[in-house]
Amino acid sequence: MKRALAWLSLVLWSGSSVLSADFYPLGIYSVSDPRDLPEIKASGFNLVTGPETRVFLDAARRHQVKVLATPGTQAGTNFNRRAALKAVAAVDRHPALWAWMLSDEPELNQVSPREVRQAWRTVKLRGRKPATLVLYNASQAIHYAYDADFLMVDSYPIPWQPLALFGTQVRQARLALGPRKPLVAIIQAFDWACYPSVFEPEPNLRPPSLAELRCMTYLALAERATGLFYFAFDSGEWKIKQHPTTWRDLQTVVREVNDRLPLFQGVHQWLPVSQRFADRRDNFNEIHQNSLSIACLAVGKGNRTIPPGKYLLVVNTTPRPVSPSLGIARLSAEFLTVVGENRLLFPEDGWLKDSFEPYGVRVYGPLPDRSGARPRR
Repeated sequence: MKRALAWLSLVLWSGSSVLSADFYPLGIYSVSDPRDLPEIKASGFNLVTGPETRVFLDAARRHQVKVLATPGTQAGTNFNRRAALKAVAAVDRHPALWAWMLSDEPELNQVSPREVRQAWRTVKLRGRKPATLVLYNASQAIHYAYDADFLMVDSYPIPWQPLALFGTQVRQARLALGPRKPLVAIIQAFDWACYPSVFEPEPNLRPPSLAELRCMTYLALAERATGLFYFAFDSGEWKIKQHPTTWRDLQTVVREVNDRLPLFQGVHQWLPVSQRFADRRDNFNEIHQNSLSIACLAVGKGNRTIPPGKYLLVVNTTPRPVSPSLGIARLSAEFLTVVGENRLLFPEDGWLKDSFEPYGVRVYGPLPDRSGARPRR
């Protein structure tokens, strides 16, 4: 019984260490050369996937970047227990090591939850850092939700699937995990044309646009992801610096996340919001769900861009412009500020009308409290 309680306390401690008040996971995949770390840090990232070598971890520490690494092996029939224990013993306590990667898309590679659980327990036998896995099919999250300290989900829909499917993936994973377990969303920042061995060549393949990158980033927040990764910096097939437009767009989005970080660290709260459209066809997106993804976020400690208060996040998940009216419960403000746009909206009878470009994002707030106090200009 004591051994079981000790195991449970270690699991709970490790999961909670993934998130902290001063660290919001904002990472990029596939960084293996320490010489790239200064640019990664300058671009606004605080986290990378990289090798578990002490040389790389030491370099990451110097540049104040955390590392997600595999323990020399991955879960499955070829899992090497000795290699995992050796890697954990060598660098688990290194301050730059953020977490261990147990398995990448186990459901696609026919790695069972039991095999992932065995790898997790092996890492935990000598290690104290959290361990995670990545799922592609979030509907399988219910089977893997208890086999790691936190979960990651990747979805790369551009341009072969509706972007809205990305939000559905994050939502399914969150529902399987429950409200407290950390969930990191991995966002596409590459072109499928660079992976002909994985994706059969098709015409019109391309990387995400700036609007799509930004939309998926805020959609992850709206669907309760508690951290972000982008794929990828240099995976071999895809080298983002050879695609300057995508690299510039990604840096733009990451700078915005950092500028609005209190929003991404905010607490989701219940707020009834009604929607209506002049054209009823605008009610739904390409996967026949609500065209708008909406969340209310409470910010405790703010900054110059996002002062403390409650905010309404609204994401247009469709590739077309929409002009909704939003009915916000108990709204008593004379006006609401649109964050970052230097404009005000004036509700009429509790309804707020605005226009959204394709994949547009709006943040309104701070919202007035129930006392009827107005938001400050």
